Amino acid sequence: MVGETSLKTRNGERRTMKRIAPIAASSVAALTLLVGVACSENSARPQDANTAATATTPATQDRDQTQTSRNPGAEMTTSEVVKLAEPSVVRIESGTSVGSGFIVDSDGYIITNNHVVAGQFGRAANVRVTLSDGSDYDATVVGTDPRSDLALLKIDADHALQALSLANLDDVQIGEDVVAIGYALDLDGGEGPSFSVTRGIVSQKNRGIQESSPILGAVQTDAAINHGNSGGPLLNMRAEVVGVNTALQPDSTSPTGIAQGIGYAVGSDMVRAVFEELKADGQVTRGLLGVRGFEALRPAKARELGVPEGQGGVYLPRPNEFVAQNAVSVEPGGPADAAGIQPGDVITKIDGAPIRSEGDLAIAMIKHAPEVDVEVEIYRDGQPQTIIVRLGAP
Repeated sequence: MVGETSLKTRNGERRTMKRIAPIAASSVAALTLLVGVACSENSARPQDANTAATATTPATQDRDQTQTSRNPGAEMTTSEVVKLAEPSVVRIESGTSVGSGFIVDSDGYIITNNHVVAGQFGRAANVRVTLSDGSDYDATVVGTDPRSDLALLKIDADHALQALSLANLDDVQIGEDVVAIGYALDLDGGEGPSFSVTRGIVSQKNRGIQESSPILGAVQTDAAINHGNSGGPLLNMRAEVVGVNTALQPDSTSPTGIAQGIGYAVGSDMVRAVFEELKADGQVTRGLLGVRGFEALRPAKARELGVPEGQGGVYLPRPNEFVAQNAVSVEPGGPADAAGIQPGDVITKIDGAPIRSEGDLAIAMIKHAPEVDVEVEIYRDGQPQTIIVRLGAP
């Protein structure tokens, strides 16, 4: 964890979202009632929307991953994206609910939302995965990460599976077309697999999803996502996963309590980092930097601070810039404070990796364990410098 991180709007109001809940695994006739219940419960938290993301190449770059026969980087029509992604999108039944997921590695690894496989008292005892061709498998939960609301499953198939690739969020443009695929409301019938397909655009990047803790680096989209979409992929027109559909924006003025056309997916960069940790260790162990309330550096603030505008970075606000009184961006006595990092500093790199957004900083903490020394490059008073920080434990 990076430290306590507050997600607030510019006027200081706390922004929360509705988790897109898995749909109950029951008859279609019961769906309307269940959706109403899901929209009314936990109204202060995001609602799960099954979706998953992978990089332009699989997170582990496995050579044996099944690759498609398309031209790398070529954009496709919506129907072509769906046809390509279809074998990789899965239905996940866990207990009495249904969500979505996608194959991220040809050896049978599947990404979904943690809330899809989290039972009432922890992990669900039984998780069943159905591929688009109708074949069923019992799945093993390799690991979960409630902080990012992601989980990694494993099935043992008798053949190599077709995996989706994770996009690099730096290459994803605001306004570009995206497609959401998943088992929305677990609708049955129709031609072919019973997943649903919706299309929209990337409305914004590097949003924050507020659950039990903030999920940073999320992708906002207007592609329709509903209960049951949770854990499923949000794909660009090159069939790369840009995010895992996870949450909906609440709106108290709406009859449904949910804003129209504002959904969120855990960004592919976060998905990649969590996937690698879960596959290797079955858990995510984050280093603690001890900063909070940080924000991506805007050009106007860069000019004010004497930071080159093209540099990018994460700004640690001074006390008088916080809406909340007595708040500080560098936790007193924390690792950053002990190393000499101060409010007003701009973090630009951690161990050589560029830090351009709040999501980048959160991912850096996933990649570095507690009690490890890292080089933190900052700008202070318009001058660059490097500070060695020993990360703490959350």
